[in-house]
Amino acid sequence: MNPHFTALEAAYQLRYYLSFKTKYLKPTLAATEAQQLAHEVLADVCERNSYHLLETDINQDHLRLLVSLQPQATVSKAVQLLKGNLQHRLGKSPISEFKLAEGYFARSTGSVDIECVRKYVDDQVSHHGYSGEWTQSLNFRNEAFTSPAFKFAHHVSVLDYQMVFVTRNRLPLFDEEIALKLFSYLLDVGKKHQFVIDRVGVLPDHLHLIFEGIPSVSALDYALAIMNNTHYWMTQKYSGVLKETNGWDVWRPSYYAGTVGEFSTAQLKSFLARS
Repeated sequence: MNPHFTALEAAYQLRYYLSFKTKYLKPTLAATEAQQLAHEVLADVCERNSYHLLETDINQDHLRLLVSLQPQATVSKAVQLLKGNLQHRLGKSPISEFKLAEGYFARSTGSVDIECVRKYVDDQVSHHGYSGEWTQSLNFRNEAFTSPAFKFAHHVSVLDYQMVFVTRNRLPLFDEEIALKLFSYLLDVGKKHQFVIDRVGVLPDHLHLIFEGIPSVSALDYALAIMNNTHYWMTQKYSGVLKETNGWDVWRPSYYAGTVGEFSTAQLKSFLARS
């Protein structure tokens, strides 16, 4: 495939809860000085890499943080930088014999919990004023979806995304017939690019998706994979529709990406602040 899109504008809210533990759960962060240094390291790494540190909780044997990332950033790289700098600076300090355990826990979070977002996507057809039996074909729930969708050897990651794509000039390119085939195609795209579809909602001029991804792929890379593959698919399968509407570009070169999760950002911030 020759990518049609290489750069995109994005509206985004990408937030992740991360947890690291000390090796063998040793209380090497018990001292106030060690916790202060850990806070300084986390803040420094986030500032240098344009991460937004929303909340932290540092205890004697673990670190928990809530961080906001840009679309081009990956969770795995953020974890590598955060853990690597913590290990390097605290490990060389005279405060304690500091070592982090190999793994980590990562969970996406958002303004509302994932059940609210699922309902939002399910309700989009009626919200936009479409009604009738034909609209039943515009929503897709992946009955095979289970979470966590991916298992990893040394860490636990559950990363859920909501993405929205709008057609160029808001052209009505999709109908119920195209939608049914698009759902099947998106499942195949997910297998190739390592994401698993949870929900899809198709409107004539835009597309809503909820899916679970992996830490080593950024939101931007997922958006490019979805847009480029569906653009290619439309030109191959529905060139007549694109010719009739002059919709050859298919998508506007922009998207919305938000993380969602079992708990909202506000709930996690409150939890961390109380810990």
